[in-house]
Amino acid sequence: MNSTKLLLGTLAGFIGYFMGGFLMYTIVFKNALASAMPNMASVQIEPRMEVLVFGNLVASFLLTWIFERWASIRTLGTGAIYGGLIGFLITVSYDSMIHGTTSLLTWGGVFLDGIVYAIISAIAGALIGFTLGYKRK
Repeated sequence: MNSTKLLLGTLAGFIGYFMGGFLMYTIVFKNALASAMPNMASVQIEPRMEVLVFGNLVASFLLTWIFERWASIRTLGTGAIYGGLIGFLITVSYDSMIHGTTSLLTWGGVFLDGIVYAIISAIAGALIGFTLGYKRK
């Protein structure tokens, strides 16, 4: 496993996750998510950037590690496909458990959030795949 590629892939994916998350959650799908998750507004707080940065770095590292260590994903297209799939499955799994134990989400919210995060993860996955394959010997 190439440590330099792991670091660069993580940084590239972080940019995709952070910017994609901002775009998708606060602009593109803001109203749709608010109506699919009606009780979420009551528990929201002012965003803590250091926590968001940490979470996006961890998500990016996970995807980069999977791509580099086990899946040998080295292209933009393959990174987008599998990044989106992994993001969707993780989000639907986690959101289903939240839906089963709280009143924060509806089933529609679970799947809408899964789709939104799949898009974000596809963006990050594309950047990671490209970075891992760039000038690889």
